[in-house]
Amino acid sequence: MDAVNKRLLKSGSMKSWDKTTLCSILGDEIGDALAFARDDWPKFYGKSTHSGLSESWEALAYRYWPRKDHFDLAIWQEVDGKQTLVALAVGNPSRARTHLTVKWIERYYGPNYLTGRALWPILTCAEEYAKLLGCERVLVKDPVDSQIYERYGYLKYRHPQVAHGGNYVGKELK
Repeated sequence: MDAVNKRLLKSGSMKSWDKTTLCSILGDEIGDALAFARDDWPKFYGKSTHSGLSESWEALAYRYWPRKDHFDLAIWQEVDGKQTLVALAVGNPSRARTHLTVKWIERYYGPNYLTGRALWPILTCAEEYAKLLGCERVLVKDPVDSQIYERYGYLKYRHPQVAHGGNYVGKELK
């Protein structure tokens, strides 16, 4: 958290991050993230936003949960006095711990103060967790728009153990 806070303070836009909480998807610190994603997120899906993922967040969260070293993140923020689930992400490290792959990311298209900025804390947390695990890099599988990740230092990545390299962006960690 110290590393995340330092990066947040550097960004200079503290007001946008006011009353933001980062926690586990299956934690109950703030609210039921799976219920919010299931019930509230689809209200804002559409042709100009997003049509939802191919799998439910319940299925994704519980698929990764048994692996003790999995990565999962829920970003909550108080918006007009109500706790709002802003984004979710889940993934896991490779068996050899050479990389952490974030496999699923989705953000909320309804009213929130982090619109267009939710990817930053997801990637920051993934990078810090990968460092704790001793990983060499962070990968994002099947990014919707790989160019968005370039501003965070992620470039197209050819995975040596996936046929045709797969569809990844990656960032080497120092």
